[in-house]
Amino acid sequence: MPKKRKKNRKAPSQHSARRSASAQQAGSPPAEEEPEWEGHLEADGEEFTPLLSLTTRYPTPAHAAKAAEAGDQVEWIGHIDGARMRHRVMLGAHGEAVVEQAVFLDGDLEKMVLCAAHQAGEEGQEQLRAGVLSALDALHTVIRPLTEAHVREFRPDYTAPVLESFSEAPEPHGAGAPVFGWRTFHHIEPDTTWDDTIDTATWNSSLALSRWLGDFDGVHDLEAPQLARVLRDRGVPVVLCAGCEKPITNRHPRWTGVWVTPDSESGPVCESPGRPLWGPGPELSLFSDADFTDPHRPEELPAR
Repeated sequence: MPKKRKKNRKAPSQHSARRSASAQQAGSPPAEEEPEWEGHLEADGEEFTPLLSLTTRYPTPAHAAKAAEAGDQVEWIGHIDGARMRHRVMLGAHGEAVVEQAVFLDGDLEKMVLCAAHQAGEEGQEQLRAGVLSALDALHTVIRPLTEAHVREFRPDYTAPVLESFSEAPEPHGAGAPVFGWRTFHHIEPDTTWDDTIDTATWNSSLALSRWLGDFDGVHDLEAPQLARVLRDRGVPVVLCAGCEKPITNRHPRWTGVWVTPDSESGPVCESPGRPLWGPGPELSLFSDADFTDPHRPEELPAR
């Protein structure tokens, strides 16, 4: 199981067990703040339940399954130093309740897919979806052995599950692109605990995507140029800026014809690492021509 942190870090932005919209609007008490924790195994430290807001409302998955069967939406969404994750109780094809454990895209990969979704246009969404799902299958073959090895340091007989790549429709208030991720499912028995529904390697794969903690630094296949290649090889129209190497699109509806990246601070501005921060400036005015900054420009790809 994951352990508590040994040092203070920024608390997760969202930890809530969700039921039906009417229950939330009726003034349900806010979810209890969960302790800060480290999303990977440590050799020592105190164990605790990461899905606190979910487990407080539903003592066991069996209790949550009954709520789901009654029509309640039972899920936890959050992130802790990594990509967003979801624990959701859902009904299977034959009516049986299962726990879905899902990890969503983050970091460079999320930005590439978002920009590519705009580049593809409405006519290219099916090809985009197929290409991204294929790329996720390929990337999982890279990430799975790494996360499995981390867990085997403490559980030598552990085998990481093979995750399913999946997509969902664009979410309300989102960026307008399909949502992609990996997931696995846990069957619910009368004696199943919440701990039984947390696969550690699946959880730790969120760190591989965000790269925030640096646990997966140096993994060549997870660097931005390689991620772009994996997507392009499958027909996903990824464009990187030749200057700053960020994912860009010139088909966003508010920036038609202008190369822009999904970043509220830089947007259409190329923050090329080669651009000098300081240089000769004017003496009689505040601004120089450099204050107009530089636009993004797509990199030139070799002909195929």
